[in-house]
Amino acid sequence: RAMSTCDAICFSTSLLRDIYVKGYRQRLGKDLRLPELYVCRNNVDARDWPERIERTGPIRVGWMGSPSHVWDVDIAWPALLFAARAGAETHMVGYNPCDPGFPVTSKRAAQKMKEWAKVGFVHTPWTTPAQYHRLALPLDIGLCPLLTNENTVGKSDVKAVEYTISGAAVIAQNNPVYNRTFVHGETALLVGSPQEMLDATALLLRDERLRERLVANAQQYVRE
Repeated sequence: RAMSTCDAICFSTSLLRDIYVKGYRQRLGKDLRLPELYVCRNNVDARDWPERIERTGPIRVGWMGSPSHVWDVDIAWPALLFAARAGAETHMVGYNPCDPGFPVTSKRAAQKMKEWAKVGFVHTPWTTPAQYHRLALPLDIGLCPLLTNENTVGKSDVKAVEYTISGAAVIAQNNPVYNRTFVHGETALLVGSPQEMLDATALLLRDERLRERLVANAQQYVRE
């Protein structure tokens, strides 16, 4: 009701907009006065891009996210385990599945922690917002796993954008959060399952030219 009094509202996806419109109609009925509704893409001005952290060793494969992605990140587990066993350097930025920071109360959660320990990743904790926006992510390949349901289709593609401006090739879930703005084979590889994420990771690990092309195209998209 409060948001319906605004002059305009910007949404990350058309699906999120439609959910809001449905809610407005159900709650406000004849009193409905919709503001202007926009579906907008993410933008990072080129002057605000971080300086890339170049690698001196193995290819770096990783994921960045908060504890809100506790279920999403499992989609990336096979790909990250494969990358680690293939000799890549694996990274987790933010949430740490081996040390979640909240009580683990189930056997399944404890087992998950043991499974993630097999990956043997480098963990980078969150930093202050002022410092965070000056730091590039230490990645060459960035993974964007995301369950597709009504609670996630309103998220935005900011993770893929942040990978891109850090110089990492993107592998993203093929759903409206990412496939509205990133194009498979041009600016990212879009995947529909954990196995497809693993296969895409294997492809990018061995195909340097494809990694470079995806990064160059995606960076041009963000500039534009």
